[in-house]
Amino acid sequence: MAEPDTNLPGGEGKKGARVWRPVVVVLAAVTIAFCAWSAWQYAQGNDPLAFLSGDALQTVSEPASVDGQAAATPQITMTANTVTADDVAAACAGLSFDGSDVSVAADDVKAVLTANGVWVEQATADDAPAMVDATARRAAALAKWAAEQNVGLSDVTWISEDANGAVRLVVRFGCDGVPTSGDASALLSAAEGYAISGDAYAQLGDAPAFAQQGGEAPTLPDDSAITVVQKKTVDGEALTKTKTTYRVVDQNGKNVSSKSDSADGSADGSASGASSQQGATVTVSITVDGSSAGAGSSSATLTLPAGATVYDALASCGVSFNAKATGYGMYVSSIAGLAEKEHGGMSGWMYSVNGSTANIACSSYVLSGGESIYWWYANVEY
Repeated sequence: MAEPDTNLPGGEGKKGARVWRPVVVVLAAVTIAFCAWSAWQYAQGNDPLAFLSGDALQTVSEPASVDGQAAATPQITMTANTVTADDVAAACAGLSFDGSDVSVAADDVKAVLTANGVWVEQATADDAPAMVDATARRAAALAKWAAEQNVGLSDVTWISEDANGAVRLVVRFGCDGVPTSGDASALLSAAEGYAISGDAYAQLGDAPAFAQQGGEAPTLPDDSAITVVQKKTVDGEALTKTKTTYRVVDQNGKNVSSKSDSADGSADGSASGASSQQGATVTVSITVDGSSAGAGSSSATLTLPAGATVYDALASCGVSFNAKATGYGMYVSSIAGLAEKEHGGMSGWMYSVNGSTANIACSSYVLSGGESIYWWYANVEY
């Protein structure tokens, strides 16, 4: 019998069918297995197709996540500090504490305001027990008022003086969680710090309910010490102004010199003495722009104490920032969570005033009023 001729039409097609049949069988088996596995994954509450949305198919990395939530790009939002020294003085005229009137006339106080603190000076002729009680309650009431302004004020320092400007009591309260009731003893124990002069403390009796000083010693706006004479002096307190000069003594009551009163009756070492332009203000505008890195921008108009710097303006606009002291002044490394070098080795924050880039530290640039301050995130690498 002759052998079949494999070159006849149709012979090659039958041979190809025999070759592909095993491949089709294998693919069918894989498909059935995948369907069975997917059904099992669904039963376990998992997504069998989750791998299709993984990093393997991404060409742009997503922001890092925290607790499963995608991290949002920092956004810049300002809350301008619009409280002025005049506002503080007006608030003093309406103070109340635990339902009692503890107000003091606005003309009888001197107020100094910085980016995050308030200092008030008052000359009082009250006897020592009444002075301590009233000062503690007034300081606490003013700290509560400062907290309610929502402008970032962190503490209030009240300085009660005699007629010649000698400090009788200085007390400092933080604005967060300030007491709203209590006597002088309870209030002083809750204060961040206080100090009573030796002359005033001697008039409180043999066993006062509180120490002569406590906590961290309050300071002036420039962080210098507030002079409170701890020893009882020979002359005692001057509750009425009877002379134009008075003795300057050290902490031990020892004579240092004779000193003339200033025109307004306040002595050196006071909050108003630390600010020769107390009461004067400057108004500036500020913009913080992080749009080059996707953080947006925000602007505000600020009223600041005379002598304020670009750094003070940034600290007063309500946006969070990090800064560090250097040999040249304060260096701002991060604003609103957007830090230097996050978008390239040279990326970071710069500032200009009236369109001109400054060549000095922001803490050294003193504002005269009317300036337009612009902070921007520069040198972003894409």
